[in-house]
Amino acid sequence: MTHVNLIRHCREQSGLSQAELGDRVGVTRQTIAAWEREDREPSVAQLAKIAQTLGVSVELLLQTSRPATETFEPGLMFRADDPSALNPYLRATLSQKAADYAFVETLVQEVPTLPALRPLQGYNDYIVEEVAREIRDWLGVGEACPLGDVLALLESKGLKAILHPLPPEISGFSAYTETDGATIFINESHPTERKFFTALHELAHLVFHRQEYRISVEIKAHLRFNKSKRSDPSEKAANHFAGAVLLPEDVIRRELHAYRDRWLPEPLLMDIKRRYGVSLRTVLYRARQAKLITIKQKGQQIGILNKKYGADNEPVTLPQPEHLTRLERMVYLALRQGKITISRAAEILGKPLIKVRESLNAWLEEAEA
Repeated sequence: MTHVNLIRHCREQSGLSQAELGDRVGVTRQTIAAWEREDREPSVAQLAKIAQTLGVSVELLLQTSRPATETFEPGLMFRADDPSALNPYLRATLSQKAADYAFVETLVQEVPTLPALRPLQGYNDYIVEEVAREIRDWLGVGEACPLGDVLALLESKGLKAILHPLPPEISGFSAYTETDGATIFINESHPTERKFFTALHELAHLVFHRQEYRISVEIKAHLRFNKSKRSDPSEKAANHFAGAVLLPEDVIRRELHAYRDRWLPEPLLMDIKRRYGVSLRTVLYRARQAKLITIKQKGQQIGILNKKYGADNEPVTLPQPEHLTRLERMVYLALRQGKITISRAAEILGKPLIKVRESLNAWLEEAEA
């Protein structure tokens, strides 16, 4: 029996209506509604199309329906300020994605890596700035250079980064085990600069608070909200760290030295955003942390941005990151070595078979060149 509730939850999570899902699967809206009511069941071929469209595994959709009172608990456990923020069906989907990623790592014998643990109790701005400089060195980025594509940079170091649709209020979260290393989940619907910030925010937790991820032998994930508990010292440290890695203190001082104790013009903020991949608000926070502007001015300028664009929006749209992800590269390597089937590769990557074949051929041609 198909897990019909999961089809509905994953469809809603993907932002698709019944009609839109029907168009992609090749059936009517009424058919989707019938499947979700459990009046009818999709065929195996239709189920594969549903899984592909929703970005979940076929196995997940084939699980037996359970009573509403029974907990649908995935293998990956989530610890959160608000445990209801991620419904159990989304947890199951993300658990499967993390497991698939770790499986492919094992297939191609790649070892997950992480920077050294630097336990931090509370919040210490000096230590955060120091560790941020160390992380830029670990990433191999010059002191004054923009990071560029942060996700590609982190993946080049062996970190697992997974983009997936999440509830709008969730920017991302992370998980860690000694065997599988770290996995950072990022809301794929958020703007580019927010994705970059979230990835580094979660890296901060993996550096400063790694001991909090594991209790007994269970995997514990660290769910982080962009807007939650701003007074939490661990959140404050992670936010400061992300901004400091993106915009080191020497850089922000060089960029804004002519505007010390002066109003920062919006065109200047937008120019820094384009070059460093940061939000306008991050520039203002870093200007305050470098003591170039006052707390009052920072608050006033952020208030004006909120009034003009809304609390979650900004002018200047940065291009979405476009690169061959670490997972894609490892999957293509596994295909080349005959360690995985093309259908399994398509399922792991959440892409149609024809797209996987096309991308594989392009990758092979580039590798040979």
